[in-house]
Amino acid sequence: MSEGWRELLYPLGFLSALAFGGRGILQWVTSEVQQKSVVTRAFWRLSLVGNVLLMLHSFLQLQFHVCIIQAGNTVISWRNLNLMQPVSQQIPLRNVLLLFVGAAAVVVSGFMLQGYLFGSGEIEWFRLPAPTWEEARYINPLWHVVGFAAMILFSGRFWVQWWDAEQERSSVLGPAFWWLSLTGGILTLVYFVRIDDPVNIIGPAFGLIPYIRNLMLIYRKRPQTVGLT
Repeated sequence: MSEGWRELLYPLGFLSALAFGGRGILQWVTSEVQQKSVVTRAFWRLSLVGNVLLMLHSFLQLQFHVCIIQAGNTVISWRNLNLMQPVSQQIPLRNVLLLFVGAAAVVVSGFMLQGYLFGSGEIEWFRLPAPTWEEARYINPLWHVVGFAAMILFSGRFWVQWWDAEQERSSVLGPAFWWLSLTGGILTLVYFVRIDDPVNIIGPAFGLIPYIRNLMLIYRKRPQTVGLT
């Protein structure tokens, strides 16, 4: 794919930021109304939309580390919606694990195929995003290592949440989810500010207040988290 097309399609990423921002605001408002940290189907539906859009955006912009993480998060969002169904409609855990493997395989294959079809035969796993208003710039590779670690921590909240949800057989958002959200959000915000990537700046920046507020609600009132079906 040409650089011109990448620049033209860059704003697609803002749609994912809109979905993520919407889920955070909706969850926050719902929690304030009920005066406890809650999670609804709408939260996971917006998460699913945002995951798919950001996965597509990072694929087009050749950001493998973002794409592979969002592929896993897509499965987790879908699984939480599935866990909000009656037990008889919940798929077995082994099938969920197969979905994770399949999602990762699709991303890796897609990057390899893109390199052969649109590149010089050399697979490009990472590049800086290509907004039209930015000139080419050099970023020390160590920043990408820091950024990848920050995104693993930030996305790790969903893996922790998923494991808790599997144990409960119900969608829940516990304290660990919000602590990882806050810590990972700060670190990813620093990274994306450094590489001047506004698409990925929006989510962590607008999420900090809801993260803090959910922790306040959790520790002020028990039970900690309620899943709404």
